[in-house]
Amino acid sequence: MRATTRTQADAGFSLSDLMMTVAVMATMFAMAVPAAKDAVDGMRLSMASREVERELQTARLKAVSANRPMRVRLNCPAVGQLRVVEVTGVATTDMAGNRCDENVYPFPGPKDSDRTTPEHDGPLRRLHFSIAISGQQLHFSPNGVTQQVVSGVPQPLTADATITITKGATSKTVTVNALGKIRLN
Repeated sequence: MRATTRTQADAGFSLSDLMMTVAVMATMFAMAVPAAKDAVDGMRLSMASREVERELQTARLKAVSANRPMRVRLNCPAVGQLRVVEVTGVATTDMAGNRCDENVYPFPGPKDSDRTTPEHDGPLRRLHFSIAISGQQLHFSPNGVTQQVVSGVPQPLTADATITITKGATSKTVTVNALGKIRLN
């Protein structure tokens, strides 16, 4: 049997080799973190924009299928929240400040003959806390036509309605025309 001897070159990594590797990895990690954060922020903004667009589509579909006017209330009851609500024709219900409170106006709504009790309200949607939405309240008629709501009264759209979804300095928009066509831009 031969005896083997180890030389200094065969001993493995030195402490300086290990420290250099750790330094290179730390530098690469420091460069990757901001890029990953930007990617996550972009995904959150895209997801929120699609959710707003979906809620508008849902409101229009409910208005047509249930033959009931529907509205989309933005920042209701708080910033970054929205809800599809049925227009009952009773001003105290339609203009209620607590209309987005699911304890007062539950989802799904009760099925009864009381006109003041909406049965087609949607669930309250909460976007990520860092997302803000702005725009006008929209009214979808049973024939699919879209109107803007001014002081609680539906008014014809003179131009496309724009809803802006913002995350930091970046934003996306959803536009709705008078015929009810909804586009995510």
